[in-house]
Amino acid sequence: MRLVNAPMQKPLRKLNDLIAQLRGNGHPETAEDTHRLLRRPTRSDIVYGFQMILGREPESEAMIEEHMQHASVASFRRNLLNSIEFHGQYRDLYSERALHPYWSRNRNTVVFIHLQKTGGTTLRSVIESQFAPERICPMRFRLYSLAPAELGQYDFFAGHFDLHSLRFIPRDRLVSFTLFREPRARLISFYRFHKSHPAAGEYANNIYVSLANELSAEEFFEHPEVRLSPDVYNNYLLAFGQSFAWYIENRYSLPKEDLPLALIEAKRQICAQHAIGITERFDDSVDVICDALKVARPPKIVATHVTDEFATRDPRFRRVSQVHMTARLAAALEELTCYDTELYQFAVGEFDRRLAAIR
Repeated sequence: MRLVNAPMQKPLRKLNDLIAQLRGNGHPETAEDTHRLLRRPTRSDIVYGFQMILGREPESEAMIEEHMQHASVASFRRNLLNSIEFHGQYRDLYSERALHPYWSRNRNTVVFIHLQKTGGTTLRSVIESQFAPERICPMRFRLYSLAPAELGQYDFFAGHFDLHSLRFIPRDRLVSFTLFREPRARLISFYRFHKSHPAAGEYANNIYVSLANELSAEEFFEHPEVRLSPDVYNNYLLAFGQSFAWYIENRYSLPKEDLPLALIEAKRQICAQHAIGITERFDDSVDVICDALKVARPPKIVATHVTDEFATRDPRFRRVSQVHMTARLAAALEELTCYDTELYQFAVGEFDRRLAAIR
């Protein structure tokens, strides 16, 4: 029998107590414990959960917000306990999980390319309900950082990936879908989202939060650091026609002759998507996507991760006024959306074609 080193005994005991609590065995729970596990997680629950289970702080405010969408504290903790990161840390305890990806290569796999601030969190919740929790990849960023054996455990992926990242998933049968939003509206939502966050605590080092709290929308999108971000600069073009890594490598001397070629490739890849949707026509988009994926449309869809609701859940957040389009703001957004505007219009046309086919 393998003995556990003395320094590991205390954290492992705490970890085992937590697992037992979630599984409903071990030490009896009080009514207060049960109530706490069933309520929606707060920001403190998320930070504490990361510290306790993964031994680190959450990597970003977006990740904290993502996990605050869990229905309960128990659901959030199970998500971390089932995560590839947790099992990587305790690989000796879960060695059966590290299967060769060869054995799962033929499983049907679905990927949601979640373009930021398009209403994707709501759509993701609709689709991921069709999959067993242990088959849902918890990674929302940087698929390249995971080993093939870890990625091979999952059938559903959803995150802020570009199309290039899908090559890292060791599956032969993979379908992807995405949701587009009018590009200027997407960027304004991006600004309001970060402005709603407090520029202190865990957000103190977030450049978007700091700048959005200090600057008007016009000033924000005129700022050089914002304009150079792949989250801002023609995000659709980069996600489907090139890659975020390519842009980061070349953004200070962007080869302009490559961009028209990327536009052609992006249109080709949009047509190749198994399903697409349009944020401004969300209900129709759910019909098209559910039909393409052969899943049942839920009877009710609840919007999640809505900027205007943050302040009602956490007093540290603030309500943000609507942003009105000015000539100065339109000028600032022009270069940032010129390719994405063409791609959005192209996607709308492709969406109309697909919607007509099922009506």
